[in-house]
Amino acid sequence: MGAKRKFMLVGCAALVSFGGGCSDTDTPSEDDYDSVAQALGSVTATADGGGEVGSLIDVSAIATGSDRIGIEVKASGAWGGTRAGLTYDYDVSCSDADGKPLNPCSNATDSASVDVKWSGELTTPVISGTVSRTGMIELSDIQSGTVTIDGQGTLTVDAHFDAVLRDATADYHLSYTADYGGLRVQRAAAKVLGGTISYALDVERQATNRARESSAHFEIDAELVFAADGTAKLTLDGDHQYTVDASSGAVAKAATTP
Repeated sequence: MGAKRKFMLVGCAALVSFGGGCSDTDTPSEDDYDSVAQALGSVTATADGGGEVGSLIDVSAIATGSDRIGIEVKASGAWGGTRAGLTYDYDVSCSDADGKPLNPCSNATDSASVDVKWSGELTTPVISGTVSRTGMIELSDIQSGTVTIDGQGTLTVDAHFDAVLRDATADYHLSYTADYGGLRVQRAAAKVLGGTISYALDVERQATNRARESSAHFEIDAELVFAADGTAKLTLDGDHQYTVDASSGAVAKAATTP
C-alpha cells in the first residue's frame, strides 16, 4: 500500500489498483481492495483539516455562525474556502429549536440543511488529481453540543495510476454514492465521535504493461464506522478490514485473526 496514486477526479468515487487480466464482472483482487481503502482514506481526511471529516466539522461550526480556519462567509448562507488545493463551498439554511428560520445562522441554530461541494486539485502522500464532489446533509440536535448528521453524497473519478514498483500503468473510471447515517460531531473539541458512512462503489479499470492490456468492471460495498478515539474502521465487501486515521486519512490494514 506504499505506491502513490495519481488521479483526475470529476465527481463520486474511489480508486483501485490493477491486477491481472480479468473480465468486466471480475472479483476484486487483494491489491484492488488495498487501493480502494487508500483512496477512501485520502478523501476521509487530509492533514490540513479537509476531506469528509473536515467538511463535517466545518458545517457543524458554521451552522452556529462560528468561524473555521480557511472557511469564510461569501454571502448570506454561503461559506467557502480552500484546503490542500480543494475549494469547499457550503450553502447553509438554519433553524432554531422551534423550527423558525434563522438568517444569518447563529448560536441559536438547532438544525440546518447544507449543500456541500468540493472541487479542485487534491494532493496527498497517496493521491494527486482533480476532484469534484456534491451532497446534501442534514444537521440536528446542534444545541446539545453533539451534532447529529445524516445525508448523502456522490463523487466520481477519472483516474490515471502510475505504479511506482511495477512496469505498468492503469486508467480508471470510478464512482461511489455515500450514505451518512447518524454521524455525531462534537462541537467543542471539533471531532467525529461516531456514526457510519456507507459507500457503493463502481469501478472500471484499464491496465497496460509491456506484455499486455487488461480490463475489469466490478463493484465494492464499503462501510466506514467512526470511533471516539480518532480512528475509523473501514470494511470492504464484509471481510476486508482497515483502520483509518480520522485526522490524516492514513490507512493501515487490520491484522487478520487466525
